[in-house]
Amino acid sequence: MTHRQPADTGFVSAALQRPSRDFTYRFYLAASLFLLMLFLLHIRYSEVGFFIVVLVNVVFCADIFVRSAYADLLRGKIGFAALVSVSVYAGFFYSALHTFLTRPIAGPVEELYLYVSVFLTLALWAQGRRVQDRERAGVYIKKIDDFLPKAARKYVGGRLRKVFVNELKAGDEVLVRPGERLPCDGVLSQGESAIDEELITGNMLPAYKKPGNTVYAGTINKSADIYVTVTQPLAASSIMSVIKAVQEGERRRSHYISELDTYSAWTFVAIWVVAMGKYIFLLYQHGLSAWLQESGVFLVFLALCAPIALVFAEIFPLYFGKSYARSQGINIQNPYALAQLAQAHTVFFDKTGTLTYGKLSVHNIYPVSPKQEKELLACLACAEQQVDGPFAMAIKQYVAARHQQAKKHDSLEFLPGEGVRVTCGRHTIVAGSIQWLEAMEVRLPKNVYKEAQAVVCVAKDKTYLGYITLGDSVRPGAAEAVEFLKQQDKKVALISGDNELSVNTIAQQVGIDKKTAHVLPKTKAEIVNNMRALGKKVIMVGDGFNDIIALLSADGGIAFSSAKNIYNNWVDILISRHDLYVIEELFLLHAKWRRMCRFNAVLAFVSSVCWVEFLYWRTQPVADWRWTIGGSIMIVVLLFLNSMRLLKLK
Repeated sequence: MTHRQPADTGFVSAALQRPSRDFTYRFYLAASLFLLMLFLLHIRYSEVGFFIVVLVNVVFCADIFVRSAYADLLRGKIGFAALVSVSVYAGFFYSALHTFLTRPIAGPVEELYLYVSVFLTLALWAQGRRVQDRERAGVYIKKIDDFLPKAARKYVGGRLRKVFVNELKAGDEVLVRPGERLPCDGVLSQGESAIDEELITGNMLPAYKKPGNTVYAGTINKSADIYVTVTQPLAASSIMSVIKAVQEGERRRSHYISELDTYSAWTFVAIWVVAMGKYIFLLYQHGLSAWLQESGVFLVFLALCAPIALVFAEIFPLYFGKSYARSQGINIQNPYALAQLAQAHTVFFDKTGTLTYGKLSVHNIYPVSPKQEKELLACLACAEQQVDGPFAMAIKQYVAARHQQAKKHDSLEFLPGEGVRVTCGRHTIVAGSIQWLEAMEVRLPKNVYKEAQAVVCVAKDKTYLGYITLGDSVRPGAAEAVEFLKQQDKKVALISGDNELSVNTIAQQVGIDKKTAHVLPKTKAEIVNNMRALGKKVIMVGDGFNDIIALLSADGGIAFSSAKNIYNNWVDILISRHDLYVIEELFLLHAKWRRMCRFNAVLAFVSSVCWVEFLYWRTQPVADWRWTIGGSIMIVVLLFLNSMRLLKLK
């Protein structure tokens, strides 16, 4: 499978490309210096002492923003780093001039030492938080390697030789001891053992394997020494398709950036316009000879009109938006996936467990002959007894209601999206999809292909015994979600592994025109990747298990949560409720969240300008540090209260 590299989704500033530890160290230093300044306020101190403390802060903490801003400017970009640099240095120079000039320059405040320290400390915290969000992807990708064995014991000429796993090729035989991960996909050639296949199949119960059974790379040998004949090396194994999808999904997440740099860019321009306008107005009033004295006002406006509150313009809405979503049964693990949903060209839906409840029940049973109904039930009970999932649960409930005892099996092989194969004594039982049984050369009657419902066919020693039909109910809001997406000019398609009649029936009920049946999990991912290769943004809505590769390959993945699903943490948005009205709510939440962030950015800037003007025109000659810090806190509180409106969507 090929994976398309994520497109550049916006301007990635130089500060975001630096390691988070650079910001962490500076944050702790800046916070310590700020606490030192607060201590100095309670004792007798000199302005020179304050100057030295802030000078250390500016030299050793603000340098990272200056260097990042310079790198951005060389690329013709302006971001958060440039805004912080201008504000911090303007405030520092204004305070330094006030400290050392014999004739104080004009300005509404005594000094901005404390304001500069607070702004710099919060800016370092916010930027470090943004960088850490990007770095988590790389850390997680590195941890994925834990699923992959590094070496293997290759059996050569009657002797074991330790080799790197990438040296293995088809036909080699390897020894796997208890507690070790299998280094390849293959066939068990010697020995019997329980294999933990949860990473591949999602089944929490170990599968008992004996010679001739298929085993998978990355699974864990639990009980005894086994010899495995390699059929697929690690690079082409089943687990690699999942891991590559996880890696691609995490890299894609790391390319999603916040809009803080966008807000900072226009705020940067705006503060220069306001400061320069004020400066020119004062020169017009007092004459050009007052250029040095009035430069203080110019520096104050540059420093204070870049609001501290801008740091929280996106953080507060993000917090309250995610809180509201959780209260509605939606876990937004990647908030930037909301933007992908709004911009998506195509939305793919899975059928079972997505458009439908996934709580299947057996509707009818069709044995080859009435006399074989009991045998058909016995085989179903044996095959499905240790398998999880909607099909297995429905079948187990059905056979239990008919008091059918399940015989213990010797081995189990579960293939997601296809079926189950077990060995019970001298008999091999298979239960699964029509296509899977056809591939195993089981002859099926024509009436099986005409079923509109989901079908599970059963065969014993390649002898067809019959089939059962399972029904499911369409989730509330499914048709409304499809209609809403169409109104948003999104292409909607249904891709399912079920038979064509079943897929057509559900598609007709929910109003989807484009549908594809008999699609295996890997094929779903290929469809998604092919669409993305054409430059189209794609959203996948699936069940989070069989669809995991497609969910991770899409620009955004939405899945219904399951307590037994080991892939939950890898999906962008998890739904823990039972309806599909959530799709429209996600669109509304994104629209309101985006408006809130923009409004907060404007509110922060306008409030800061108004506050500086108030300080300039107030009756007292100059204000102390309490006015600047207090005003900034007041604006932050305004943004906090405004963002709380996201706790209610409508």
